[in-house]
Amino acid sequence: MTPNDEILVKTPDALINGEATIATIKSCVPEILDPWKIPTLDVDSILVAIRIATYGDNMTVNHKCKSCNADNSYDISLRLYLQSYSSREFVDVTSLDDFIFTIRPLNYKEYTEFQKTSIALRRSLSSILNRKMEDSEKEKLLDPIYKQIAENSLRIILQNIESISVDGETETDKLAIKTFFDDNDVSYFQTIKDLIEKNAQAYEPPTHNIICTECQKEDSIRVTLDQSDFFAKG
Repeated sequence: MTPNDEILVKTPDALINGEATIATIKSCVPEILDPWKIPTLDVDSILVAIRIATYGDNMTVNHKCKSCNADNSYDISLRLYLQSYSSREFVDVTSLDDFIFTIRPLNYKEYTEFQKTSIALRRSLSSILNRKMEDSEKEKLLDPIYKQIAENSLRIILQNIESISVDGETETDKLAIKTFFDDNDVSYFQTIKDLIEKNAQAYEPPTHNIICTECQKEDSIRVTLDQSDFFAKG
């Protein structure tokens, strides 16, 4: 990583719009010509490899004990993350009745755009909830926000779907796929949603078991990879 890369990954706006991650990958792995097209499942592995190449295998993580509030520091081996990711498998096919559904992971561009929308909607929601006004007036403002949140969640799931196949025929058109779910039982949509959530859980960063140095209570921590503190030296 260059000094410019380190500055960028500590800039909030660059983190939110994905530019920090993209700039870091371009700088450190120039062989990847368009990082925006990287499947989101591979981004964490790339960031871990960059972190190891820049600062070494060990990463110091600070954690406040939930039992006694003591501040603790732990050294975590990042190579364990790479080993963990290499053993995982993305399940891309599921079925219900005679229908076969094929999905794919979002690329980093798609993921970032959806995240930006989600963050903007959550901010709007929080702003309205904190206003002092009559409940009836607040509900009028909240209803369209809740609707937009639901619509964004639906778009995320639909964007994951590559195709629907039945009786030897395959449909890949996004509008036709949306129409299929609009016109059929919710169980079809739930089948896709369950598979996407299962894959997301499978690719979560591994947890680390820790013991508080003060009270000796056990706990577990999970290091978040795509943010500025991941690239803080230590």
